[in-house]
Amino acid sequence: MAKAVSKQQGMSKLVVILLASILVVLLAVGGAVAAYLTGMIGGPGDDEPAVEEPLEESVYIELDPALTVNFERSGRISYLQAEVQLETRYASVEEAIERHMPVIRNNLLDLFADQDWQEINTRAGRQALREESLDEINRVLADRGVEQEVEAVYFTRFVMQ
Repeated sequence: MAKAVSKQQGMSKLVVILLASILVVLLAVGGAVAAYLTGMIGGPGDDEPAVEEPLEESVYIELDPALTVNFERSGRISYLQAEVQLETRYASVEEAIERHMPVIRNNLLDLFADQDWQEINTRAGRQALREESLDEINRVLADRGVEQEVEAVYFTRFVMQ
């Protein structure tokens, strides 16, 4: 009988050891799966950011309302009103433009107000202003971590009075 009790105690110890081992393995596997799914661990190449593919067609974003600035010209007040559209082929840029519209509008208003009236009254002057506007918008986006750029700036209405 003593042998039977000893055998039962040995079996129960074996069952406890097996259950504890299974529990440890399950916890380790569960932890590894959780770490993989949350991105804490991953395979090679996971550090590379996904490259955004351009859209098939350009998207045009209107800066609405039109930009209006005042000038003092020969002792009288004049103004410039420009309707501006931006061209991009990236959805992330379109979203970033909408999100940062106040900064973009502010910087463009400052840029427009600093222009020489006679200069922007010429085709070459307006082209230079478009290029400066493009540079300014892309600078705003780059400062906020946007990797892609606006491709072009268009003046769809340009009124000087």
